[in-house]
Amino acid sequence: MSHRHLVTGLMLAAAASVASVAHAAPVATIWGNSATFGAPLLQEWDLNGNLLDTIYAPRGDNGRGVVQVGNILYYTSAFTNGVYAYNFVTNTDMGTVFTVAGASGLATMAWDGSHFFIGDYSGTNNVYEFTQSGTPVATIPLGNCSSFCDGLEFANGHLVSNRYDGGLGGANTYDVYGLSGGAPTTSSFIVGHDSSGNTGIAFDGTDYYVSNIFNHTISVYDSAGTYLHDFTLQTGGNPTLVEDLSVNYNQVLGVPEPATWGLMLIGFGLAGSAVRAHSRRALAQTI
Repeated sequence: MSHRHLVTGLMLAAAASVASVAHAAPVATIWGNSATFGAPLLQEWDLNGNLLDTIYAPRGDNGRGVVQVGNILYYTSAFTNGVYAYNFVTNTDMGTVFTVAGASGLATMAWDGSHFFIGDYSGTNNVYEFTQSGTPVATIPLGNCSSFCDGLEFANGHLVSNRYDGGLGGANTYDVYGLSGGAPTTSSFIVGHDSSGNTGIAFDGTDYYVSNIFNHTISVYDSAGTYLHDFTLQTGGNPTLVEDLSVNYNQVLGVPEPATWGLMLIGFGLAGSAVRAHSRRALAQTI
């Protein structure tokens, strides 16, 4: 009986694990945060550029960064040092998550599954690493960032950043850095296709998406940084000047949904019970 429980438990846990890995598939939508004086403008599009959702975020001034983690949007603004959160499914303002001491403004954001990486918008080339609850971890200088860099992403254990304030100087260039910063590990990984200026960047596990801020388009690049194509964004009549992009990190990183966690817990619970029962029988036989 316990043997069957052990096998069943391990099968359930394995099935849940496979479901989690299968969940880490190319995404279907992408969020952007636009440079609008006043409330940050958060918008969601499908990968054909069709507008799905528009939110005038309740905190901050002049939108910059955005990170989607499940139903939660974390965002920043150019004139404040706060990281804010909003549940876009329930339309609930979740307030200020934490602030970055010493910064007067924050740029674009990235997420590795447990930590935020947040670009400075105070005139330095720094990226700030924080835990989800707001504990500072590290200050990371990016060697090729001249300051006010507004394209930042976490991908394959590295940071990808552009070199300057997108839209101010033509096509931008994106370099790859280790998590301690300094000199890039790969220079000129992506060279902006659109000369109007390139800002936010997102990675869906397969392709990179780069915002062309003044043309209301997104350029798609493959995992090697090779340009593939553009798609045009519907604006919904809004002044859409996308500074940052984010796909759903839970999906990209393969974070299990609540139902999957439940299946895994049941599976490991059955397996644990079987092991304990086997141990008790073995002990009884030795007495």
